[in-house]
Amino acid sequence: MLSGLRILDVTNYLSGPFASLLLGGLGAEVIKVERPETGDPCRYNPPFANPGQVSFDRQADGDLSLIFLKRNRGKKSITLNLRSERGKEIFKKLAAKVDVVLENFTPGVMDRLGLGYEALKEVNPKLIYCSISGFGQSGPYEDLQAYDLVIQAMSGVMAITGHEDGPPLRVGFLIGDQCSALFAVIGILSAVIERQRTGRGRAVDISMQDCLFSMVMDDAWDLVLSQGLPARTGNRVPRLVPFNVYPSKDGYVVICTASDDQWLNLLKALGREDLKEDPKYRYSAGRVKHVKEVEALITEWIEEKTSQTAIEILRRNRVPCSPVLEIQDVLNDPQLRHRKMIVDLQHPAYGKVCGACAAGFPIKFSEVDLQYEKGAPLLGQDNEEIYSQFLGYDEEKLAQLKKEGVI
Repeated sequence: MLSGLRILDVTNYLSGPFASLLLGGLGAEVIKVERPETGDPCRYNPPFANPGQVSFDRQADGDLSLIFLKRNRGKKSITLNLRSERGKEIFKKLAAKVDVVLENFTPGVMDRLGLGYEALKEVNPKLIYCSISGFGQSGPYEDLQAYDLVIQAMSGVMAITGHEDGPPLRVGFLIGDQCSALFAVIGILSAVIERQRTGRGRAVDISMQDCLFSMVMDDAWDLVLSQGLPARTGNRVPRLVPFNVYPSKDGYVVICTASDDQWLNLLKALGREDLKEDPKYRYSAGRVKHVKEVEALITEWIEEKTSQTAIEILRRNRVPCSPVLEIQDVLNDPQLRHRKMIVDLQHPAYGKVCGACAAGFPIKFSEVDLQYEKGAPLLGQDNEEIYSQFLGYDEEKLAQLKKEGVI
């Protein structure tokens, strides 16, 4: 889909690499710029892929982090010292020949290096320059460093996650990083479309706090607070009842009723159609007021049944429901397998990593099967290709740059 689009990727950790992973999956050429000798710090985060196994100890120089292997599939790697004057000069030459620069440093870092948007658009007026940061490129928090946990805390996510009588909790995966990556992809693609019309590039400013807050506020939390309702309600959705997780005889079952008709279907499944005209429960507002009674009714019915039995009855009566799958169950899920969402993880030198898998490409199109075709790169493995193709450097030039510590 994005064949011909070139991304100069100066990102580390998760938010930026996940954005460029998706762009690469759509066909863009992603050139990952890494520090000489060390590269992306995530190359060395445990667990590691060793020949024939996975371990928490790095046993050889070629061992790479599973995290790095997942986040950087299909990318090319070059090394470049952006703190050296020669490195900055080379980066500008590369920026003149690509479509997008993607970075996720703390605001101001790239400007201080002389590699911010204002400097690079002088050499490439069509350049799209996307910056992902914790709090954006302006405002009272712009200088603050941020990791996912900080953003979950500062966006309102933790305020609404957890049980009413318990502490705030983080969402179980790195939603702040990955959410901002999705918005970065949207911003980049929008700027690409605009450039086709105007011929001009644009800076794209992605704040992790902005992105996560925009998703939190999809619900009416201001109204919830004004009505004196708790913000944290565990697995329950405060404005819909029942909409929760319930313990069965051998696991947990999710039951969701988003309409009054679904409530009537649920009563039929429970064998309690005698309650269908009860004014306390007939409409959503009443069920919200009598949530404890409704929850007790369902819990009493389900706790003596296996999850499979309960789900069969509920689905037969058209009640939205599901089992709560453990991780191993998810990895064996036939639907995910059918859609090629569980794939083998590859090491660039060792091949298939035994005991490790990764998520396949999640966007499906007609008439084409997009997947991450290649594994993650070794550090600097594409130096010769990129520097010779883009800048015309020969082997002697590359050797000199390596000797000087530029690459």
